[in-house]
Amino acid sequence: MGTPQHQQSATMPVLKLIVLGITLYTLNYLRKLHTNYKLARSTHLNVVISPLDPYGMIWQLTQPLLNSYMRLLPERLSLWFKVMDMGWSWELDDYVHRKLGSSFVVVSAERNVIYTCDKEAVQWVLGRRKDFLKPDVYEALDIFGRNVDTVNGDDWSRHRKLTAPCFNERVSSLVWDESLRQGRSMLSHWLSQGKISDMVDDTRTLALHVLSAAGFGVSHDFLEGNAKPAEGHLMSHRDALTTILRNLVTSIVLSQMPWAKRVVPKKLKDVCLAISEFRLYMDELLASEREVMRKEKGFSKPNLISTLIRTSDEAKAEGVQSAVRLTDEEIKGNIFIFNLAGHDTTANSLAYALTLLALHPEIQAWVVEEVDEVMREENSEYESLYPRLKRVQAVLYETLRLYGPVPNVPRAVSGPNKTLQLTCSSSSPSSTYTLSIPPNTSLNLSLHAAHTNAAYYPDPTSFKPSRWIKSTSSPSSLQTEELLPQPPSFNPWSSGPRICPGMKFAQVEFAAVLAILLHSARVSPALRKDGHGPEYEERARKEVYGVMRDSALNGPTLSMNRPEDLWLKIAKR
Repeated sequence: MGTPQHQQSATMPVLKLIVLGITLYTLNYLRKLHTNYKLARSTHLNVVISPLDPYGMIWQLTQPLLNSYMRLLPERLSLWFKVMDMGWSWELDDYVHRKLGSSFVVVSAERNVIYTCDKEAVQWVLGRRKDFLKPDVYEALDIFGRNVDTVNGDDWSRHRKLTAPCFNERVSSLVWDESLRQGRSMLSHWLSQGKISDMVDDTRTLALHVLSAAGFGVSHDFLEGNAKPAEGHLMSHRDALTTILRNLVTSIVLSQMPWAKRVVPKKLKDVCLAISEFRLYMDELLASEREVMRKEKGFSKPNLISTLIRTSDEAKAEGVQSAVRLTDEEIKGNIFIFNLAGHDTTANSLAYALTLLALHPEIQAWVVEEVDEVMREENSEYESLYPRLKRVQAVLYETLRLYGPVPNVPRAVSGPNKTLQLTCSSSSPSSTYTLSIPPNTSLNLSLHAAHTNAAYYPDPTSFKPSRWIKSTSSPSSLQTEELLPQPPSFNPWSSGPRICPGMKFAQVEFAAVLAILLHSARVSPALRKDGHGPEYEERARKEVYGVMRDSALNGPTLSMNRPEDLWLKIAKR
């Protein structure tokens, strides 16, 4: 056994190596940070220095742990932390941009990120899909296969060509009819209760059922639904999808580790089971739809999956190169992304809209005036009624402006010598200039900050659906009202070539459900305990508003943190 002196001398080289390693790492870190800082300064935009990479794994793991501590620091020390939180734009509206400018740069040792809420810059980026790509982070959504939302370049053109026919007017008509049916059932359920606290769960069930009917040709009753596992399954289609969507990050990780289901805790085993069950459901859907098309000699109902299979199989049958068709894995990948993009987003939009209307009875009455005029007709056809629900669409626009599902949109730069068009801050709002994007720089479009920017929307934090309506005569009437087009500063469905293909699907579903609800019922704030009088109503308003504002990015989209605490009174009109 060696003496302490011998042990100390043996330890010294190890300590020196550790110190040397830390020193070299620190010097390299500072070198890269200094290089990126110089690149950021060349833009002449305001700069925020961050010690961590906004998209790095270290930040993703430590950010939830640092939240409570960083909020205690003075703003000048914690500003970098605020802008690296993907939900900052939602929480702070355009506050950070008012302090740092409509565009600014976050500098880290790994990369620079230009954050912008400039409507000119947003449109410039969204209109140039080949210059500004979906970053690698989107590939995490390839759980079941590559899809139209995650691919770039020629692959995107192929996916877009074959998925675009899924969203046509025949499908819109089907969405309208199914949304009316589900809306009537949900309303009947709500009226039987009088007061509800499960609105968000109910709108999710409704959205899933509409998607199931329009997407897969499978209809369900609102209350019974598809809660029971199908034959040969351990989990229902609804529960499998809901489990994946509510545990999306976990699902992404576990989908890359199929062996994990043997060692993970029980809660995570449920996620593993949901992944395998949902994959099996999609396999069965593909097989079933192909069998129906074979028996009917190519004819099938106008749903998303039948159109997706038909367009892909026709490309193969016509002898077109395989590059222009979708593999079964890619079909399943697109089915999943349709579910992801068309389920929680529409459900949450309905929930936020109903809550906002409950808090603003004067606006609810304004919308009801139109709904009663349109929905009193015996004819309930999509082509006749939907185009006339302009105020209802205005409610959707205003809800998405304030509670849009995606506050920020990241974009990668495809190569050197790319430019960004920005608004000149020192001259008229219509003047622009072109910025050369430095190397090792990506972009983040602050959509919510643009949506709450006073330069684009007067009184930006107020709920005013009427801002989306204009009248072609004076005095105005329902017949002379028009829905204003979406301005460049408004991008809840994105814009340009990669605009959300399901936009019309969501608009039709929202309009049908809101119209059928408001035609027969009045919505108002409530509390868990019953009560009456002005004091009760004021407390109910404050409580409902507080629950609604307590929202965050839960997974990929904005949603309420405590939906079970939101109580609404549903009364028959």
